[in-house]
Amino acid sequence: MYAIEFETSIDNGIIHIPETYKELQKNKKAKVIILIDDKAAPEENPQRLTFDKFLSNSKKVDHLTIFSRDDLHER
Repeated sequence: MYAIEFETSIDNGIIHIPETYKELQKNKKAKVIILIDDKAAPEENPQRLTFDKFLSNSKKVDHLTIFSRDDLHER
């Protein structure tokens, strides 16, 4: 895997690839990392939003068996 860096616009969820890198469209898979200006970042703490989402999707378990480390690594 190798990295290419460029700035582009995002329109309605679509990331536009500059003409210089149009050959990238032939690829079936890529890893995308998005960096945004601090001005454009949401004011909320993204870690807190993720934790709140986790809590809202958590389920109560009536019966839970807690295993010891030895039980988990038993062969």
